[in-house]
Amino acid sequence: MIKIDTLKFFQPTPEYRKLVILEALYEDPNLSQKELSAIAGIVPSLVNKYINELEKNGYIETKDLGKNKIYNVTEEGLSELYYLKLSFFNDIVNLSKKIDSQLENIFLKLKGKNEIGIYGAGLVGKVLAELLLNRGYNIVVFFDDDNSKINSRVFGIPILPLNSKVRIDALVVASIKNSEQMVKKAKKYDFTDIYVFKTEEFKLSWHG
Repeated sequence: MIKIDTLKFFQPTPEYRKLVILEALYEDPNLSQKELSAIAGIVPSLVNKYINELEKNGYIETKDLGKNKIYNVTEEGLSELYYLKLSFFNDIVNLSKKIDSQLENIFLKLKGKNEIGIYGAGLVGKVLAELLLNRGYNIVVFFDDDNSKINSRVFGIPILPLNSKVRIDALVVASIKNSEQMVKKAKKYDFTDIYVFKTEEFKLSWHG
């Protein structure tokens, strides 16, 4: 299952924590509350609250074995686990659809471009490259003005100076602050079919 608690911009909800704990107990009924707290990313006292709630709703049955306890997921608990998983993945699918819709402008603008170059091998360029590579676009080169980056690689793609002779069908300028100057410089080197990645709008604009 996707671990959203490792992602920077997502905060796990109580429903997600319940899903994580229930799934962990289904896979290993012998887990201690300390182990569950590490898996769910919460303190042991909160795990105890989740355990009590799951037991109250008939989703687990607890057996005392001296110092240890066994938490068996019931049939009702298994049904709840499947429901939570389906709900979770439904949310992921809906989020993915919204992201795809917002990115459609980028993909449509570059449709039919067989060999793409990205000007700017910083964070913006890397994010854009990953989006395009995941959609099957062929990025053949990064260009950059920072000499310390030249001849290194990003995702296995070489970083070269802008005056390098590389055949591309489109050049995408990827920068938050310097796109205008970069477009002017690219035109001096006779690049055509130049696009600027607008980070504030998450779309491409054509610049000749």
